Amino acid sequence: MTHTSSTDRSRFYFIISSMALGILLLVIDSLLSYGWITAAWWGYGLSLMYVIYALVKKDRLLTKFIIFALAAGFTELLPDNWLVKFTGTLIYPQDEPMLLSSPAYMPFSWLVVLVQMGYLGWWASRKIGLLKASLALGVMGALLIPLYEHWAINAGWWHYINTKMIGTVPYYIILAEGLLMITVPFILQRVGRSQYHIAILWGIAEGFMMWLACIIAWFVLG
Repeated sequence: MTHTSSTDRSRFYFIISSMALGILLLVIDSLLSYGWITAAWWGYGLSLMYVIYALVKKDRLLTKFIIFALAAGFTELLPDNWLVKFTGTLIYPQDEPMLLSSPAYMPFSWLVVLVQMGYLGWWASRKIGLLKASLALGVMGALLIPLYEHWAINAGWWHYINTKMIGTVPYYIILAEGLLMITVPFILQRVGRSQYHIAILWGIAEGFMMWLACIIAWFVLG
């Protein structure tokens, strides 16, 4: 086994394991309903775990993905603000630290989601090709991330009003998450081949793709 394949295998199992841990913690938080403090622990804690792993393993690829995801997470504050202020459908508790209209932990929650889902999309693109991987991740995003949303809502992290929903999750959020994830394998292919500072630019671009996905989904289904 070459060093590269060993690194890839170790990273793959780490990401899958961390994804399972993240889902388990979400389910527990949804049952406890302690509110935003558990959201902060979830976002900061899992983000720190990825950073430590990348540093200890000297994993350049995962480091680039983390930089990309954090840049996307901070840029996502803009579409989040649009959802809160323009659509009036997204409601956050106001008794917590905020950035614009979003909880302060939000960029780090997106870091976790984009590293997890993004890595799977990047990995799949190497196995089955970019087109199939993009479509598969789009479907996965439309199915899995709304589950994340459902658990987060039950945990008291946020909620939605005045829009059509399946249970507690709006139709337009499901479409937006699917549209967003379709773009991720393509971008992460380029992030993986780029320098660290370019990964920041790709992250900013992904953040604006989030906004575009939200706008399209809102005017189609919102």
